[in-house]
Amino acid sequence: MVAKSAGTSRSSAKGSGSSSSWREATPSPLILLQGPEAYIAGRVLDSIRQQVRERDGATEVTNFDAASYQRGELLLAASPSLFGEAKVIEVLSLATMNEDFLEDIMQYAASPADDVVMVLHHAGGNRGKKVLEALKSSGAQVVDCQPLKKEADKNDFVTQEFKAARRRILPEATRALVAAVGSDLAELAAACTQLVQDTTGEIDQATVDRYFGGRVEATGFKVADAALSGRGPAALGTLRHALATGTDPVPIVAALAMKLRQVAKVAGQRKSSGMLAKELGMPPWQVQQAQEQARYFSHDDLVRCLRLVAEADAQVKGASRDPRYAVERAVTGIALAARR
Repeated sequence: MVAKSAGTSRSSAKGSGSSSSWREATPSPLILLQGPEAYIAGRVLDSIRQQVRERDGATEVTNFDAASYQRGELLLAASPSLFGEAKVIEVLSLATMNEDFLEDIMQYAASPADDVVMVLHHAGGNRGKKVLEALKSSGAQVVDCQPLKKEADKNDFVTQEFKAARRRILPEATRALVAAVGSDLAELAAACTQLVQDTTGEIDQATVDRYFGGRVEATGFKVADAALSGRGPAALGTLRHALATGTDPVPIVAALAMKLRQVAKVAGQRKSSGMLAKELGMPPWQVQQAQEQARYFSHDDLVRCLRLVAEADAQVKGASRDPRYAVERAVTGIALAARR
């Protein structure tokens, strides 16, 4: 039965909820998902439901929307079952709860049932602070559901997806996948699943490029990396192919600008990549890459290249009738500067 298993996950000391990573959340009487990232919240809900069913196949799952809740439904759903099956109660829209739900959850949180697993999602905002405090005071397991904004966090997300599937992805392939797919976690997870299902063995950058190399983000960074390394023909070849297949020049210029700014930040610095990563808020691998590219440029070269990209940015956003020429001019100028 899930009753005893659920109770063991509860915080032993009332007054503060226990925190856990969303990948490590386990069934317990009260689980608070706190944060606006709906994809992570959905993954936790699925995981908790599956874990309870693995312990007790006869599981009753009840869903509530706290915004349209009717008085008494929660207490009725949490009451002992006639057949003794495990119970999972999932509550969404906690941030917009109505007064009926507020009263019932406050009553329930004071003495939650040990044989019920209740998962509640609060997406953020001021509404429901009293409830959040009550849940935490009752020892709720708190799971952070915040968006992943840092590149390191997105890379780690991808790495963990493959680890969970018992597959290995190389670091450069991880970075390429994040650059290609973007920040949407649902899309990133879907891309990981596709690679796991469609390939065998270790995932390298060539594999990622074969499946997702046509994405705008990947194309922009490939052009930028080639130009900043002085590989003009490769940069122009990638750029022209991207433009010929309909890629907008604006994100390509944005990638050039971002990469140049990173190089400018580390140029002339004698500190280690680890120290610079902390100071600049950049992943260590990104600092190392920028340091390598900085060796190709003098201070004056960087200034000229930054001006060149600034001009290209204005031109691709309407200041020029030929935005493609503007991008090619910027890429050529950067590649030539890097070879001096």
